[in-house]
Amino acid sequence: MLFTQPGTPRVSRRSLIGRLLGFGVSAAVGKPGLAAIAPHLVGQWNFGPLFPDWQPLEVATGDTLLVKARVAGSSVEAVLDSGSGASIIDVSLARTLGMADGERRTISGLGGKAAVRLIHDVEVQLGHRTRRLPFAVVADLGALSAAFGRRINMLLGADMFIGNCIALDFGHRQFALMPTGSFLGGSDWTPVALGHGAKQELYVSAAIGGMSAVPLMIDLGSSAALMLSSAYVDAHGLTRGRATSTAALGGVEGVATVDVFTTPKLTIGGLSAENIPTLGNRNWLSTRTVGNIGLPLIGQFDAIFDVTAGFVWLRPPASGHRLPMLKDRSGLGLAASPTGLDVVHVAANSPAGKDGWIPGNRIVAVNGFPIDALYTHGARWRWRFMPSGTVIKLKDQAGHDRQLRLADYY
Repeated sequence: MLFTQPGTPRVSRRSLIGRLLGFGVSAAVGKPGLAAIAPHLVGQWNFGPLFPDWQPLEVATGDTLLVKARVAGSSVEAVLDSGSGASIIDVSLARTLGMADGERRTISGLGGKAAVRLIHDVEVQLGHRTRRLPFAVVADLGALSAAFGRRINMLLGADMFIGNCIALDFGHRQFALMPTGSFLGGSDWTPVALGHGAKQELYVSAAIGGMSAVPLMIDLGSSAALMLSSAYVDAHGLTRGRATSTAALGGVEGVATVDVFTTPKLTIGGLSAENIPTLGNRNWLSTRTVGNIGLPLIGQFDAIFDVTAGFVWLRPPASGHRLPMLKDRSGLGLAASPTGLDVVHVAANSPAGKDGWIPGNRIVAVNGFPIDALYTHGARWRWRFMPSGTVIKLKDQAGHDRQLRLADYY
């Protein structure tokens, strides 16, 4: 989730599929053939004789993928996070389960490092499939929980993808766990080869604008539609002539300020998405990739992740329903609690900045509705993403009523 896996010292460098895929090179099993797929299978989730074991998923606040799981026999709400090489358990949950005392390690995020604990032999159940992980990371996920507005207990990393074929039907808010190799494809599906970086991160080849394809992490746990290293952005002039601003980015290593702008087009496997809100990360640490494709962009398609087979499959959604690629028009970076919204960042050149909002301000009501524990449920959180020109009524901690007119500021 904007962070990866144990990095110093190395706790595991074994490829998820027994080899590293060179960037731009197809997997050794070869590109799945499509010619033999019968036309009547178009629009279906083709697992041959197997019926998908669909389970509910929640797309919380439009950009966070939540699933029900069990760890060490206890029920948890977890983020499905292909961008983390190892599963991560929040320290408060680990203490409750008596699992907090582990080996000291340091893990790397996309823009920094954090001290964590490493625990061994962890049983995790997702859907009706159970995996005993050789290890998991115990870390403080408090900053992520604050940015999200709900407690994040666990991140289910790429280690939970091994041996599984994970189908994601965003339109119907459901997922299915099937055996690896069981998905047979179809003429409406596009297979994209998965690569594996030095820290087990998954990546694909994608083209930004009309330029040559580059390696980008594919990260279900990232709430940013697209993130690019600032070095890559600057080298290719991606912000030249475009409005830019700033945003706050939270990860396991803390909160950092990043640049924000709009990317006109990205193409992956012949499929395209346009007008993509993009973060420019000034402290990008990955040496194998130049950026990160997150959930809002992945959610433009139906998706099948088969890490062991070495492919992710994509198609325009059969349901016709795509996840919205949300664009903030307020300029307020907020940390939610059951009693208010704390301003942690004010974007440059934004409506909030022009109206005098500053970090440390607190919002206690939006459009007459007090902030409470249900704020991140339902649709009340959507106000920041309403159309340009929408006037939002905000009440601050001093009881003052303030109006904020939304606008496109990048």
